[in-house]
Amino acid sequence: MKTRLLGATGLHVSEIGFGCGTGARLMIDGAPDAQVGAVRSALDAGITYFDTAPIYGAGRSETSLGRALRVLGANVTVATKVALELGDLDDIAGATVASIEASLRRLGREHVNVVHLHNRVARQRSAKSDLGVGAMLTIDDILGPNGVVAGFRIAKQRGWADWFGCCSYGGETAGLEVLIDSGMFDTMLVHYSMLNQTAFIRGGESGERDYGGVAARAAARGMGISNLRVLEAGLLADNSRERAKPEYAREAERARSLDPLRENGSLTETAIRFALSNPAVSTVLIGVSEVAHVEAAVAAEACGPLPASTLAEIERRRAAGFPSSPSRGALC
Repeated sequence: MKTRLLGATGLHVSEIGFGCGTGARLMIDGAPDAQVGAVRSALDAGITYFDTAPIYGAGRSETSLGRALRVLGANVTVATKVALELGDLDDIAGATVASIEASLRRLGREHVNVVHLHNRVARQRSAKSDLGVGAMLTIDDILGPNGVVAGFRIAKQRGWADWFGCCSYGGETAGLEVLIDSGMFDTMLVHYSMLNQTAFIRGGESGERDYGGVAARAAARGMGISNLRVLEAGLLADNSRERAKPEYAREAERARSLDPLRENGSLTETAIRFALSNPAVSTVLIGVSEVAHVEAAVAAEACGPLPASTLAEIERRRAAGFPSSPSRGALC
């Protein structure tokens, strides 16, 4: 497994990251032996970056990941998150510190490498973010004198974490740009896939959401990019978890336009290699439900970035709105 720098942190992370989120479920409600087996498979393949959060299974993901890493005696890079609710906002810095302390307790660790703010940013507070979890926070809630960043600084002083990030999956673009330009964040969680490239391309075909080039802005500032939803919640792996959503039909049609680029009957390899073709991406997070998901991601990474001809074909389809076409390009 090759590694990449996580932005300007100096931290090298595996090109594939092990996602412990709610979609994959393994680290939330899987059998302990299965959890250990999947983590062992990842370690054997050279995966060193593990992403979790307290909101995943009400803490069960962190607990399960910590247990598996202890069983295996693994020394890896661990990233977790902070998600605040409206009731936490009377003392934001204190609630941030308390969240990180609770995460360390569940993980059974004295320290994590990265903590991301899971909340999204907006002009006004609200109880629920437009996408994702936690309350919508204002710029002052995050950067103010008793805000999230103040809590992050306390955690760093206590030796609990080294690097801190924010999430661009949701929220308001203008607010995200302020967070990026503040220089207070080292990393960013980014939604970026073949179907939605707007985190890096302004004005591109966006599907359900336009991110206004925030990932390109973050990378230019030296922030590390952790790439989530590269498989669009399974849509590019033929097992979408979002079939009930009203926008699914349109997104499924856009995904079908990429059928000529399938490898071995699936778009999984193409999708992972597409993300890894972007040098600004530090690690591609793959939700793991079973060992086979680790193996598929590792096999895709081993093929390296897509050839220029395939990238050009994807770009032609994106620019044209993802129309159907019988043409097919070679991948390896």
